[in-house]
Amino acid sequence: MKNVVRALLATAVVTGFAACGGGGGGGGGGGGQVIYYPYETVYGDVCKGQEATPGCTFSTTTGQRIKVTADPDYNKYGTGSDDLWYVKFDSTGTAAVYDDLGHFQYYADVSKFAGYVGGTTIGVGTTGFYWENINNGTYWLGKNGVLYSANSLDSNYGQAINEQGSNSASDSNFAALNSESNKKIVKMAAAKLVKDYGFKQDKATAVASALNSWAVAAAERGTTSEKDMDKTFKAVFGVQFSDALAAVKDLSLGDNSGMQDVTNRSAQALGLKPYQAQKFMKGMYKKALAGWGYDESSFNW
Repeated sequence: MKNVVRALLATAVVTGFAACGGGGGGGGGGGGQVIYYPYETVYGDVCKGQEATPGCTFSTTTGQRIKVTADPDYNKYGTGSDDLWYVKFDSTGTAAVYDDLGHFQYYADVSKFAGYVGGTTIGVGTTGFYWENINNGTYWLGKNGVLYSANSLDSNYGQAINEQGSNSASDSNFAALNSESNKKIVKMAAAKLVKDYGFKQDKATAVASALNSWAVAAAERGTTSEKDMDKTFKAVFGVQFSDALAAVKDLSLGDNSGMQDVTNRSAQALGLKPYQAQKFMKGMYKKALAGWGYDESSFNW
């Protein structure tokens, strides 16, 4: 039951932009405005740029860490990873840095490399799952400061290991969101919300923009994460996804108190009357429910 409800709610968000008159969002920025960016952070944020940089070391296509072969300087002169500089760390975290010809260049402490966590640890994210102890390890140093494991016996051989924060990352393509054609899509969707559900203009624009941001991000990545869904759901309905999930589950079992509470909270957040919020929810769910063989008029609370 939980999976069915989750799928219904997810589909409601996915198809919501079409329900608002925004064209479904499959093309994101409208008129082919979405630019594909190949890299993302460990958190799933798309990075602006066409080259891997510290932190932007996960493929938007697979969600997996990139390998040294993705670096701009890999095979620059036709000799593969030998065209990259490399770093040898000792047991204290002091690095000896060499150029692509093996000539010593300088010494550097581990703390000088992007992604430094502490001690002799470099990593990505806020937990140890993506951290690495570089003690006595050897790494290729990519063009933009990305370190790739050159330790042939390790399971992550060839993979990028470090990051520099997510300042260069964004949830969606700024250029696409701010294109003139995209602004027209948001304006049209907002106008439909005002007309059909009684939204005030500012709230309607905020909801339409949230749905459109989701659409652009989904088009960039080719998929949507639970983080995307939670963020969009909160912006569109004014309540947490988990609360809505629990309420819909209870409704399916004959208890409508949870949905009434969620509807009242949603109405308050969106500046609507409770009956308007209920109508909005049903309208957003209509296509999703129909796709699962349900009529939205059969759900009342």
